[in-house]
Amino acid sequence: MHGPAHHITAATAPDTGNGLYEMRNVQVPEHLDLGVFGARGIPSTYSGYETFLTVLLPELAARGHQVTMYCRSGEVEETPSYQGVKKVFLPAIASKQLSTLSHGALAALATRRAQHDVVLVVNVANAAFCLLTRLAGQRIALNTDGQEWLRGKWGRAARAYFRGSAHIARWSASALIADGIGMRDVYKQQFKAESTVIPYCWTQIDHDERLEALDSLGVSPYGYFLIAGRLIPENNIHRVACSYLASGARTPLVVLGAANYDSPVTRELRELAEKDSRLILGGHITDRAAYATTVRLARAYFHTHSVGGINPSLLEAMGCGARIIALDTVFNREALGEAGEYFCDFDHTLPALMRRLDSTSGVDDELRALAVKRANGRFSLEQVADSYERLLMTVARSPRWRRTALETQWAEKEAGRETILEPGR
Repeated sequence: MHGPAHHITAATAPDTGNGLYEMRNVQVPEHLDLGVFGARGIPSTYSGYETFLTVLLPELAARGHQVTMYCRSGEVEETPSYQGVKKVFLPAIASKQLSTLSHGALAALATRRAQHDVVLVVNVANAAFCLLTRLAGQRIALNTDGQEWLRGKWGRAARAYFRGSAHIARWSASALIADGIGMRDVYKQQFKAESTVIPYCWTQIDHDERLEALDSLGVSPYGYFLIAGRLIPENNIHRVACSYLASGARTPLVVLGAANYDSPVTRELRELAEKDSRLILGGHITDRAAYATTVRLARAYFHTHSVGGINPSLLEAMGCGARIIALDTVFNREALGEAGEYFCDFDHTLPALMRRLDSTSGVDDELRALAVKRANGRFSLEQVADSYERLLMTVARSPRWRRTALETQWAEKEAGRETILEPGR
């Protein structure tokens, strides 16, 4: 997996008219000094950012790059390094609204002081800090992730801040990274910003069966439904639970996940579970092999994230060989393709699907095999790391104020598939 780092040739084309340049024929050195901030830290499986960086950054370090991750104190184990990645710990205000911002401000100052060749930042909330460090001469690649301004967990002021951050993103960074065509189009159409499309990746998990994970939940192989994710409104886990209870299905529904604040979703799920023993709340599983076993052996895995873009937990479920039922959104279709089934509403379609699955074995080897094939063939760590490496090296050696976007293998729509934006569905 860890091939030698080569000099990379990229494109220098004329300005496209909006300040964007594509880079070709620029010689860049073999190794980078890379700083990273915007996530809680590594190793972690709390959210998509942390899970992704936990595998991407060691891969880049193994290719010879010097990688430093700026972590939040108290969020992950405070060791000096992880699989070749240096870890620097900085404080943050313990608050749902201020944790990201307070740490982002300190990390931006620290990365500029360290004079990294390039800094990779995740979370568009950090756009203002990126802009300030860019004004000081820092080259930055910003992964904008999803539509934070649509998330139900945020109040009006926070949503306005996220939307404002998205508006200034194209000036804040040398390059923007979108996790899929859907999010690229959101930024292009709504904020006039060009992005390089690089998705999250399917991260290989130990395939040893951990049947004790099922024992602890009181379920058996293919004898339960499963939904997993952070317990926040836009992931719709509470709506799935209500659909399930309304369906009359006898197969138990296991809910995995947690929230890092006093979430109304958590409270609602607890109330529902107290009234009906078919609903099993399993919390957050940190053991990745145990989690993979639980996902793989579910009769059906429901993925109902509604706010873009491509979600790492869906890619993970695909790679595990889950039988996937997904909410019909542009972002979920871009990830899953034809390797699962879709539903469009929680009141009628989903309960009907649950009743049908309740009366079957739920194995469906063909769809499970298609999901694994798609995860391995389209979203592998090696493919994703190659594109991150190419973009970061191009940004590091391009003129300081040039904005860069590269073509990648994920930037074209698949044959016969339209992109219709339905944000916040």
